[in-house]
Amino acid sequence: KYKKCCSEADTTATATKAAIVTPGNAAHPAINERAGLSVHPYSIAKIVANPPPNILAKLSKRDIAALKDKWSSAKVALLETDEIVSRLKKLGIDGSHASFANLTSGRSSAWSIGNTWIDGRSAQLGVDEEDFICLSACELWKRYYPGRPSMEMLDDWVTEGYGLSESRKEVEAVEIWLRVWEYVRPRIEPHMTTFAAADAVFHISQFFGNWIQDFTTDARNAAIRESKCAEMGIQVIHEVLAQFVDEDLDTILYFRCELGALLFHAGRFKEGEAILQSVISEYPDRSRGYAELARAMGCPTHGTPDFPRAISILEQALAYPVVDATDYDLKFRLDTLRD
Repeated sequence: KYKKCCSEADTTATATKAAIVTPGNAAHPAINERAGLSVHPYSIAKIVANPPPNILAKLSKRDIAALKDKWSSAKVALLETDEIVSRLKKLGIDGSHASFANLTSGRSSAWSIGNTWIDGRSAQLGVDEEDFICLSACELWKRYYPGRPSMEMLDDWVTEGYGLSESRKEVEAVEIWLRVWEYVRPRIEPHMTTFAAADAVFHISQFFGNWIQDFTTDARNAAIRESKCAEMGIQVIHEVLAQFVDEDLDTILYFRCELGALLFHAGRFKEGEAILQSVISEYPDRSRGYAELARAMGCPTHGTPDFPRAISILEQALAYPVVDATDYDLKFRLDTLRD
């Protein structure tokens, strides 16, 4: 995979500490900018509420103790709707369903509604009050419009999917991520032909390109147990390849080969072989197509393995020769097949 990195540990730790020890909150755009972040403020708020071990290691005991007193989405979720609305009213904010409905028009982020409420006040608010306002907007959107997910709800689903994936529950991860994709896909405009462009409508705790690769990887792993996951992955990859035509070659080859592999998992062997043969034909100096086709041919999951054919494919790659044989361990793959 070709993942985009933003030095996550360092920048998130900076923002987490800023949320605790400065007269402001890292979950606000201004601090995001100062910390050099492009992360959605809701994502930072979730990390502040539950810092991972690598971030906790960078915080002092005083900082960690301060976290316990901060508002979090989990704390707000424990409140009844009437109590949330009542607390907002005391801050001069109308959180009723009717008033909230007017603010959702043309928006995809509930956090932005919280910022609108804050900006509309003349009196200065404390940090904790601002946290509560924005987190309440996110929670009220969940309750008022469960069938129309906000960006923050999508972020929660993405996070939930990663938790399932880490627990080796790839089938469940793929199912919830397909739901995310079905809501995100209509928001991606025709001119957004790279993953970076799609980040504008998928502004959450993960880069779009990283997540969509993880999605298809999990679909492939899940397809070993559930063939329906292969079909889910095939659908998504077809849409990805049709939309993101200006992605770099390595990424395009990754998705084309994943498509071929998923077609094999779906029992559509001729289609899968055709896809992988086309990759080999168009890019004979690259290993990925050869490696993927040889793996499929030598895999007992797809019926009786055709070891001579698989060996021939790898010998063809090494004889060409491909430029990245070492990266794909072609010699090791070939020796294993021969054994």
